Amino acid sequence: MLTRREFISVPLLCLLTRNLEAFASDTPEVFPQGVASGDPTQDSVVLWTRIEPKVHESMKRDLVLEISTKPDFSEVVQVRIPADRINPSRDYTVKLTIDGLKPGGTYYYRFVYADVPSLTGRFKTLPAGSPEEFRFAFITCQNYADGYYSAFRHISQEDVGFVVHLGDQIYEKIYGPPRVPGRDLNLPSGGRIALTLEDYLYLYRTYLSDKDYQLARAMHPFIYIWDDHEYANDYSYDYEGGYYLLPRHPFYRKKAQSLALRRIAIQAWLAYTPAKVKVDLDSRDPLKWITIYRDFKVGDLLHLICTDERSYRTPQPCEKRFAHPGCPEQRKTSMLGKEQKTWLFRKLEEKGYNWKVWANEVQFVQGRVNGLFGSLDAWDGYAGEREEILRFLGSKAINNLVIITGDRHAGLVAEVPDKFEGDYQKVLGMEFMTPALSSISAAETTWWRDYGVSNHVEFAQAEKNQNPWTKYIEHKIWGYSVLTLTRDRAVGEMFFVDKYRKDAEKVRAVRAVYERGKPITLL
Repeated sequence: MLTRREFISVPLLCLLTRNLEAFASDTPEVFPQGVASGDPTQDSVVLWTRIEPKVHESMKRDLVLEISTKPDFSEVVQVRIPADRINPSRDYTVKLTIDGLKPGGTYYYRFVYADVPSLTGRFKTLPAGSPEEFRFAFITCQNYADGYYSAFRHISQEDVGFVVHLGDQIYEKIYGPPRVPGRDLNLPSGGRIALTLEDYLYLYRTYLSDKDYQLARAMHPFIYIWDDHEYANDYSYDYEGGYYLLPRHPFYRKKAQSLALRRIAIQAWLAYTPAKVKVDLDSRDPLKWITIYRDFKVGDLLHLICTDERSYRTPQPCEKRFAHPGCPEQRKTSMLGKEQKTWLFRKLEEKGYNWKVWANEVQFVQGRVNGLFGSLDAWDGYAGEREEILRFLGSKAINNLVIITGDRHAGLVAEVPDKFEGDYQKVLGMEFMTPALSSISAAETTWWRDYGVSNHVEFAQAEKNQNPWTKYIEHKIWGYSVLTLTRDRAVGEMFFVDKYRKDAEKVRAVRAVYERGKPITLL
């Protein structure tokens, strides 16, 4: 039985549904950002939508949510959301947690405002018991101005249980003119970097105006974590000062402004993200304002562990992020923070699951080319803590780990070794990095020159040759990935979808098969 307060009677529902078709053409005007579901469990889900402010301010109607196990809504449960809950404090967004659902069920939902229906959404609850197979998609880095969201159209058609978003669902900075027509961005504050709540809200609204993105969010539940651009590029936490450091930002080393901006960024993320997370914006400790690290369980087949690798990290070591030979500080830094690291180890050790999948924002395996690290913003800059994780995995004989990664704007497949110095003896898992969905790649830049190579292809080949755990790397790629888990295999598939074409088809770039403790096979 679906459970939610303020149900409406079925007789009223029947009158309402007979009239909806006539108003369907008004859907984009009333629901300009579509609908979404998120954070599915075996018996619950978060549902989301937004009402056009001008429509609501002129009508002040209640919003009705309809949920059904039938795609034609012939049998439904309704939830009424009072008009006063739709207001500017949440930018006219509505987010509800629906409980009492059945494990492994398929549900359909829509919102109705003044007899106008939203796009119909669909979600699946997570299965219980012992499923033989489970598939999910994962994505990262979707700069609106850098390309079209054709990949989302293909994701909407995938047969997956959910979509994991590994971060950078918006970019707080406008880096230049759009790379494709019709993707202009103009922040309300007039600058090139988000500094106000309205700036961040504008970015979420604009990104979600894309119809392909709306379709993917309607067809599958999303599990969101963030990277840095939902707040500020390359940020870290100054534990001594009690505030966030924002490199190359107008608020760098400005405590009051940094914290005010952090609060604003959290408010915007919460308004537009269908996630169920801990929030305490009244806390005196900025580290307690929001907790997004959490986990999800798919029967006894999959334990998905999602971490936050931005909010608690100490500043990046050494003198610069890219092309650096390294420094002793790499062994003293922390990406996870003490509490989250303890939580991660506890979740990794938890028994009873065939596979552990770690939703990890930045590259885990070492990446060094011609003696220079690829990025000290990634785990190479936090090598001491990474070694601690490897020792923990080895001591607990954990080798059923798949690390899914984003951030780098490249596709990568690597074995997770027991050590990065010398010949490694054991394979503890597989890292599968999905490329950016649309953001700029190394093939569109020239930063690889700093490593003494002549182009991005040569850089990729050198990285593969000099880092034996790395089995595949590609820079000229955008798209998404799918992970299929069975009892004995984890199969990662990476799909190239050309961001420069609205009608782009998907092309499989690589297929990687991992069996516990064995070398990865590329197909």
